[in-house]
Parts: sequence; structure tokens; C-alpha cells
Amino acid sequence: MSTAPLSQCLLETPYFKVVREQGYFIIREAQAVNGVVAVPTLADGRLMLVNLKRRAIGGHSIEFPRGAIDTGESAADAAARELLEETGWQASHVRELGLLHSNTSLLASAVAVCQVQIAEQQAAATDGEVDHLLWVSRQELLAMIASGKITDGHTLSAAMMLLASESA
Repeated sequence: MSTAPLSQCLLETPYFKVVREQGYFIIREAQAVNGVVAVPTLADGRLMLVNLKRRAIGGHSIEFPRGAIDTGESAADAAARELLEETGWQASHVRELGLLHSNTSLLASAVAVCQVQIAEQQAAATDGEVDHLLWVSRQELLAMIASGKITDGHTLSAAMMLLASESA
């Protein structure tokens, strides 16, 4: 009688593997922490959100800036880089808030969340991904979440991590 292996690779790409482990399908990426969400914050407490087209959902999404962590890059460095690339704004200080797991039943990797303090000056060049920036207070952020204007899971999780870190 043959038994199925405990772990079997079903698909391997340059970006991820799909494995079957004890009957469960899991997506494994090369880095355990492979992405970062930047929570840009001005000295007066306002937060920066970006509005950009997300092809996967067929429309625009209001989010905190985010992106991949390059090999050998720290989460804090990636947060500052992604902020600059997407918005043209420079980080003055980065504080790691923690990790989030997007889907614990399917994805093995995590995403780091970092609060990024920004100065009141803007650099000019961006990668063109973002359509426009929004500046909101924490109360406005909560109202946008409550009204369904923000639906991105990374942004919702990062907002909660920020608010929890401030009340702890």
C-alpha cells in the first residue's frame, strides 16, 4: 500500500511554490516576510493614503503604499523605498509595527507593517503607479473604513496595528 508524501510540490515558479502538505494547499514564497505596508504619517498626525488602479479587482483602491521587500533589504528600508517610489515623499523615520498574515489558510509568508514619518517636503519623481494622494486624520480614516471606501485587507490590518500601537 502506497501513501502520499507529507509534502508535495505541485507548481514552482520564479516567485512562489504551491505545495500540498497533509491534504492542504499552501503557497510558499522565497522570503518568509516578502512585503511591506508603509503607513505614512506627517508630524501633525495626518496619514497619507494612495488611490490607485488595481487590475485584480477591476477598479481603484484606497490603500497605504506597499510593495515587495527586495532580497537582503530590511522591512524598514523597503517601506522607505516603496514610499519614495510610489509617492515621491521621503521617510524621515521608520518604526516597525509588526507582521500581518494575509491568509493563514493558504499563504505561508507574512507582510511587515511600518509607520513611516515623513517631512513636509515632497520629491518630484514617482513610478507613476499612484493616481493621487489623500491626507486624512485618524477619525477620517475610521470613517472611510466604516463607510466601505477602504476595503484593502493590508490597509485595514495596518490601520488597526497603528491604532493599537498608539493606545498600548
